[in-house]
Amino acid sequence: MTEFIRITDLERIPQYLFEQVKGRSWTVERFYKLSPSFLSGESHRFWAVENNGEVVGVLWAVIDILSEKLNVIVYSVNKDYQDSLGVALKFLRKTATELKLKQKINWITAEPEKIKEIGGQIPGTIMLEV
Repeated sequence: MTEFIRITDLERIPQYLFEQVKGRSWTVERFYKLSPSFLSGESHRFWAVENNGEVVGVLWAVIDILSEKLNVIVYSVNKDYQDSLGVALKFLRKTATELKLKQKINWITAEPEKIKEIGGQIPGTIMLEV
């Protein structure tokens, strides 16, 4: 059974889960260096994704207080759990409800087709990098 366990440090998370994130705009080294500053904050949420007590992934979301939504920064799982996006979305919707946020989840991804498979849509506005 897949569980999402909230964490406040990265000790249990294998580094390869961050290294395999496609399209990231940050280095893993910088992430680890700065992680104490956002792991302790209330707006950044990190969860270990576990199956039968084994860490198989990591979920990182930020609470956007202005739009009242969760913004998924990273969802990275090992190759045996690549089909778990629907489970993650169900967990995020439950979390949004508990936090009294809107049910719409923003998801940063280099693979939008996978998000579309679980009901994701490309919104009317798109973030561009210049």
